[in-house]
Amino acid sequence: MSNEEIYLLEKLSAGELDGLVGEILYTSGGSSVFTRIENGIPRRWKVGPETRFFNGKENERIPGVEHLRESWETPERQLEFFQRFGWLLEDETARAYSKKYK
Repeated sequence: MSNEEIYLLEKLSAGELDGLVGEILYTSGGSSVFTRIENGIPRRWKVGPETRFFNGKENERIPGVEHLRESWETPERQLEFFQRFGWLLEDETARAYSKKYK
């Protein structure tokens, strides 16, 4: 493992890269798919469409169900995440690392 990879994994585990990765993708069925780093673990989520119904007085909204689609928990998988999605992060080291694998 190179120094660059160790540095990226340390930054990830410290929570310095936490947040939304890229943009939210909205499907034609009303679901949304997004990748987010939480507590140093990148995860891809899919949230189903919100439903609405009239209860006799007013419209009620029921939020969509969240489904975990993919999780990158091991160091090997996290390096794979950086290779595929590092260019979407606001970190120059991650972008440079990802650029090597494009």
